[in-house]
Amino acid sequence: MPLPESFIQHLREFGYHPRSDKHSNALAVAIVEDLVETCRSIAADAREGRLVYDLNMDLRFGTATWNVDLVLGTPASPVDTAGARIVRATPSTVRVAIEIKGVMTEHRKAVKNRKRDFEAHHEHVHNYNRRAIAGGVMVINGALTFASPLRREQTSHGTPQAVSRLVEHCLTEMRNVTESGGGSAYGIDAKCALVIDFDNIDWTAWALRECPAVASGR
Repeated sequence: MPLPESFIQHLREFGYHPRSDKHSNALAVAIVEDLVETCRSIAADAREGRLVYDLNMDLRFGTATWNVDLVLGTPASPVDTAGARIVRATPSTVRVAIEIKGVMTEHRKAVKNRKRDFEAHHEHVHNYNRRAIAGGVMVINGALTFASPLRREQTSHGTPQAVSRLVEHCLTEMRNVTESGGGSAYGIDAKCALVIDFDNIDWTAWALRECPAVASGR
């Protein structure tokens, strides 16, 4: 299926910074818009103010806290939508919790950490509520080179064949994230991988030249 166009446009305009959450926020909003567009029950609840969404919400269970990239849930009381298809607000009960992670470079090292993140995510979500839906989205970069604002030199990912193997390895790791099923609440309920071809070169060159504070993540 096609990538969310709004997310692609965000990368074109604002680039990717490993210390920023702007890119994951952009993808989270695109996911919300897609859910409202394609799911009638979600659209109806959202339109009536009985379903809201939020970004980077701390989900607490006992003494443990997990910051979730995207949540959808029920507000304490119906909210005034003012004609909006869905309102951003903090839900009192989380029904859907989605973790968004990127593997932009150093694929084999990064994907191990991302897989651990997803496993911890679904465990925490289901400890919070066995009926909540735990989802995960991994963005995998398939570009031959990548420019990070944290480095002066570009990173080469090798030949097209080598990059293809790296992408396939990441996809396999995503497939291997534990899935729920068979009546068990343990495991992730929904997962997705998005493969992009993004070298980040133009934005990084601008950031290093024009805005050193942005390039350093400040």
